[in-house]
Formats: sequence, structure tokens, C-alpha cells
Amino acid sequence: MLHVDGDLNGIIHSESIVVIGKNGNLKGELQADKVVVNGYFEGELDASSLEILAGGVVLGDISVVQLSIENGGKFRGTSKIKDEDTLKLIENNPE
Repeated sequence: MLHVDGDLNGIIHSESIVVIGKNGNLKGELQADKVVVNGYFEGELDASSLEILAGGVVLGDISVVQLSIENGGKFRGTSKIKDEDTLKLIENNPE
């Protein structure tokens, strides 16, 4: 698990959970299995699951299987809901 609780700009690719804490400010490209945002994220996000908590702000383009936004959480941008069956087919492809 990666916990961001400061300023970070760049590209993050994780096969685990990424948490952007209350004081976290992440700008760039984020790819992870699960993302929890209680701080600020701006950029492109690709994940199986995105959870925006009451104090969280997400600006940008997201591509997810599951999306959850608590009351008070903010999202502005474009969203694409991926089909979980398509992901499984790609993962099982022997190429």
C-alpha cells in the first residue's frame, strides 16, 4: 500500500492500494488496483476501484470498474466505467 500525505507530481503504477490522505496532493498519472482519495488528485486515473471520501477532490479523466463518492466528495472530469468481464478476458489472454 502507498500512502501519499504530501505534494507529489509524476507517474505512479501500483498493483496494490494507493491512498491519498487528507493532506495529500497528487498530480499526474495514477494506475492502481484500488485508489482512496481523501485529499486532492488531478490528472489521469485508471483503477479497478475508486473511492472518493467526504474530503476528497478528483479532477481529470478516470477509468474504473467501481466508483464510490461519499457526500462531500468532489469529482470533475470525464469518467469511463470499465467492464470487469473485459478485464478478465485481457488478463487471461496468453499473449
